[in-house]
Amino acid sequence: MSEKDFATTGSESYELKKPNQEQGDHVVLNIQDDESEGVILDDRHKGKIHPTGGFKGIYESVNRFLLQNTKIKIKDKSTFFHLLSVMVNSGIPMIKSLSSLGVQMEKVPRLQMIIEKISVDVSSGASLSEALSMNPDVFSEAEVGMIQSGEASGQLSSVLENLATDLEKEYSIRSKVKSAMIYPVVVILLLFAVVTAMMIFVIPQLKSLFESNAGVELPMITKIVVSLSDFMVEKKRIMGVSVLGIALFFVMFKKTEIGRYLFDKFKINVPIFGELFRKSYLSHFARSLSNLLSSGLSVIRTLEVTANSVGNEVYRRRLLLSSEDVKQGIPIAESLSESPLFPPMLINMLEVGESTAQVDEIAAKIAKFYEDEVDTAVAGISKIIEPVILIVIGLAVSAVVAAIMLPIMRLTDLAGVI
Repeated sequence: MSEKDFATTGSESYELKKPNQEQGDHVVLNIQDDESEGVILDDRHKGKIHPTGGFKGIYESVNRFLLQNTKIKIKDKSTFFHLLSVMVNSGIPMIKSLSSLGVQMEKVPRLQMIIEKISVDVSSGASLSEALSMNPDVFSEAEVGMIQSGEASGQLSSVLENLATDLEKEYSIRSKVKSAMIYPVVVILLLFAVVTAMMIFVIPQLKSLFESNAGVELPMITKIVVSLSDFMVEKKRIMGVSVLGIALFFVMFKKTEIGRYLFDKFKINVPIFGELFRKSYLSHFARSLSNLLSSGLSVIRTLEVTANSVGNEVYRRRLLLSSEDVKQGIPIAESLSESPLFPPMLINMLEVGESTAQVDEIAAKIAKFYEDEVDTAVAGISKIIEPVILIVIGLAVSAVVAAIMLPIMRLTDLAGVI
């Protein structure tokens, strides 16, 4: 076939990768082959034909879905900004820098795919900030705004490095908060699993022993444990479905606006951990306020962008209200002072910043203060939570052991008398 390429193997899906002369990469076309006609390819579209039907097609579809829905870690994004800053500062053209980073990020496929897309957009004439804004699920409005100001001021390299540093700090804070949460959560879940297993599998075996000695009066705690065990054995399927249903309802409800608000309100008010969450949000607020104001954004726009990136619905609503107050001429500190979410110390420092026209510098100091406070809170939680967990475990284990051992000891005493 001199003018046409013809391919047919029955009813099967094909993928054609053809060269793109303008961009230098490949365009992917999906072609559905029909048994009667086959696939006809123009000579100028010659390329590789890959069947995507059957198992391979399913595998590629699943792989593509997982790739597109993989969340990019803050640490990886920080690395991207840092490397891009180094390359831009070295005088390497933006397109070449992005192409090189696309290759280096092969261990992070989703980010690699995004970088390649950004490279294509920049090659088409878009600025870096415009290309990043086309991926709102990866790059926040605050990050795009800072890069846009860096492009306008000619300080793109410095802005990128500041972004990388800020993301590293955010990653560090989140890691500390998670580490403080993981230990108690894991221990409680393990305790629940062990107790449930004993109730369903161990207690029923001992129940027959207790019932075979009808003359022995069972202690009250044993009666309670046996009754609870009977209920769990009889209703285990219903309980399992109920637990899954409640978990599913919780996940779906959390995605709603009112669900996010209630959950986030609970987070900042929960005993022991609430203070840690509040300090982490205040650190993020102050850091974002400092960065965006120093980048040249207006106070109103800074509050709006910070509200959408703070990560808590309660703080988001309060900051949006403050942005409306600022539009009416009310100072930031005065507006925030009306809410108990912001401590007096933070309000006082912002008042000083506003009176001296150094809000960005003061906000940076506030951010540093709360970053240190997060470290202190994590250490304090570790000291508090360990004895609490030990007490809970001790009470649970003691109750189960007592329920099992007390009737056995009575049976032993009875056997000794006989």
